[in-house]
Amino acid sequence: MSFVPPQDMSVLDDAGRLASFEAPLLDSTPDPELQALVAEATALTGFPIGLVSLVVRKIQFFRAQVGLPPDLSATLATDRCTSFCQFVVARGEGLRIEDATREPGLPRDLVERYGIRAYVGFPLTVQGRTVGSFCVIDAKPARLEAGVLTKLEELARRASARLEEMVRQVPASTSSSEAEAQARNAWLAVAEAQPLLSLSERFADGQLSFEEFQRGIGALAGLTDSSG
Repeated sequence: MSFVPPQDMSVLDDAGRLASFEAPLLDSTPDPELQALVAEATALTGFPIGLVSLVVRKIQFFRAQVGLPPDLSATLATDRCTSFCQFVVARGEGLRIEDATREPGLPRDLVERYGIRAYVGFPLTVQGRTVGSFCVIDAKPARLEAGVLTKLEELARRASARLEEMVRQVPASTSSSEAEAQARNAWLAVAEAQPLLSLSERFADGQLSFEEFQRGIGALAGLTDSSG
């Protein structure tokens, strides 16, 4: 056992960090460059799941993904509080978990719900702030060699550069008024509600089984509670 959760997680809710999330970052439209990077990460490591995970207020949003099960492919998100990626953001440094079942300091939900065992994530930054994790995940215990970790960290830097490029495409705001802050918070609330809508639509269209739908709802339980 080696993982100890950070005592101070306040950076997750830092207003400046949350202000880094412009619309292109929380768009569910696949980005070819980010998709290519996560595919390269899974090929490099042999881990079946690769993610560009952006840690927002209530959710971790998967801006790019390879290997997710159908329910998470529909939602592209889970509750933030159940994520491993939140610790990458809080620490501002990489996180390596060889066997999640041997780390009682980790949230248990995703370990039990999806069988997560191994996790390796490196920080994703935008405008100098850590917004998420470039990570790979396996359903069996695993350890990556130093050379592979170095290459994975380089892929994370390239993913950060792509996210920066996305943000630069948005016109810079010249106002910091209270009204603008309220509008941003309202926009974030709408963006974070999209995973539930997507899950419901996929289920209604017959693309998900009832069991998959139920599992997806469970992974977003915090959103269903707050919306209720």
